[in-house]
Amino acid sequence: MFQRYGGLLLKDIVTAFRNYFFLIVLGVALLFVGLTNFLIPKELSIKPAVYYYVDDDGGLESVIDEAILQSKEKHSKIQRVEAIGDIEKNMRSNFNSLGMVIKEENNQPHIQFILQGHENEKLRNTLILSMKDDLRSRMQQKIEIERIFLNKDIEVERVPFNLGMIPIFIVMESMLLGFFLIAALVFMEKDEGTIRAYLVSPGKIPEYLAAKITLMVLLGCISAITLVSLTLGTGVDYIGMMLLVILGSMAAAIGGLILASFFQNISQASIWIIVIGIVLSLPFMSYYIPSFAPGFVKMIPTYSLLFTAREILFPTGSREIIYWTSLGLMIFNVIGYMVAVAAYRFSVRRD
Repeated sequence: MFQRYGGLLLKDIVTAFRNYFFLIVLGVALLFVGLTNFLIPKELSIKPAVYYYVDDDGGLESVIDEAILQSKEKHSKIQRVEAIGDIEKNMRSNFNSLGMVIKEENNQPHIQFILQGHENEKLRNTLILSMKDDLRSRMQQKIEIERIFLNKDIEVERVPFNLGMIPIFIVMESMLLGFFLIAALVFMEKDEGTIRAYLVSPGKIPEYLAAKITLMVLLGCISAITLVSLTLGTGVDYIGMMLLVILGSMAAAIGGLILASFFQNISQASIWIIVIGIVLSLPFMSYYIPSFAPGFVKMIPTYSLLFTAREILFPTGSREIIYWTSLGLMIFNVIGYMVAVAAYRFSVRRD
């Protein structure tokens, strides 16, 4: 069995070389290195814009304006509008924005927040508490705020914007690229009749699939090592990163194998490949726009992969996400591999 597996793996490596798979993976990794090191800025503000309207003509207006001015020192994207209707109009044209109506009730400021509906709960609470704090301090009311931090002994450094893109690049190429490449490889062999020829030999489907998964893992490791070493250098947990890349590449490859088992050529599967690719890309928005984190996005596998990769590369002490994501990937890989084997056995009998 191992001899057949080794022969299949060698054949797949040669096929990948001839079809420029290695060149594609290395070229894309170097492209991401260039973008990270030379083109993507280190600083980029992605905080949501805040549109506010003051519904008061009395003395409270000046106090509110002073508080808003103080808030602008921490959050520059705060803009006053002339009517309540302008808030909704501006919010509809700016997906990453919030609204705020401030009025007087019983000589006290009453704040009404207008939200898009998809905001992250933490971001929502942070903004509301910040505005309350600024207003109350301007009205000379004493407020005591207690802040409790987990992992007090860990100093968390702010990650530059360009380096913060690296987890996205790792998930995109080192893991998800295998989903598309392995499907292309299977369809190529279906067109050439390689699978039928192999199945009349003593070879078995499990080792046939295992060889292709191993190839995708190899490509993923080459991509990740190239990208991380040329951007972050040596001060990285390479063991943890490679473990995640191996498990993630296996999961993506298994998913690609299962998808390819239902179709005869890439033309038939193209719509599904595009749809799945779009769905898997949705968490990329949540990664840099925390206000967009609805529940269904958190259920997409790439969501946990992104934040696990970030935790490995830029540790904050939240190691639990690494353990749970790794465990989830291992369970999926075992079950998914068995499903893939069963799917290919069924497709062989069907054909």
